[in-house]
Amino acid sequence: MTRAAIARLCAAGAVLATAAAPVCAQEMAGMPSATAPSPGVVIPRIQLRGFWLADDQFLLEENLRLELGVARDLSISAELPVYQGFLDPPRPADGEFGLGDMDILLELRILREDLNAIDTVRAALFAGAELPTGTDAFSQGSVDPCVGAVFSSIRGRHGVDIAARYTAVTGDAMAHPIFIGDLGDDLVNADLGYAYRLHPEAYGEERVAAWYLTVELNAVWSSGGAHEVVLAPGLLVEAPSYAIELGVGIPVSQDTAHAPELDFMLLAGVRLLF
Repeated sequence: MTRAAIARLCAAGAVLATAAAPVCAQEMAGMPSATAPSPGVVIPRIQLRGFWLADDQFLLEENLRLELGVARDLSISAELPVYQGFLDPPRPADGEFGLGDMDILLELRILREDLNAIDTVRAALFAGAELPTGTDAFSQGSVDPCVGAVFSSIRGRHGVDIAARYTAVTGDAMAHPIFIGDLGDDLVNADLGYAYRLHPEAYGEERVAAWYLTVELNAVWSSGGAHEVVLAPGLLVEAPSYAIELGVGIPVSQDTAHAPELDFMLLAGVRLLF
């Protein structure tokens, strides 16, 4: 093999390695993804969300998630909400610092078809439970098992995610419910996400941050008849070693029963990619 051929081969390998990085990390801010970390790799994510609810109530919420790659197509994640509490009266938990209930999920990827260095099709099944780790004002107080599936596709500058989840709620309704999930009814979540890569138009040899416009449709229905559908546009920036998530949530349809209705939501998050 000539030196020129070797140089071309090395350059092609560098481009493939660079282009493959976003495929491994790209995910929406408010829904599951069929991507997963490599075995032994931990990906931490911190999200801060502000909820403007009915009757001039404001809830500030922090979420910490850790995802560990167990095997090539198997990962486990733990997500713990840290609530700073309601900052406006007349909620019983005004200004109270408290933990929410933790989600533990085991995800098994059942399909991975990489069409080229960029394009890929993936699907995964997941199962787990919500654990009663929260303080009284923010906890359902029960172990609630869940199952779901997610499909992810990347074609050129376009990415699509589709996910569904069923949660069997075994506890009673909270005395002062915050979300539909606090009403004591079983839940069905359905999520649809789309991402468009603004920059770069095409990947080259250098590893650069990718900028995406994203939009999600996040819906939840309860067995008691409550529902909420939220449109969530956002911006995603993914560099080789980190990702920044920014977004808003705008309700398009809701009947929250005894929980307060959502007026508006803001989100900011950071993921570390190794």
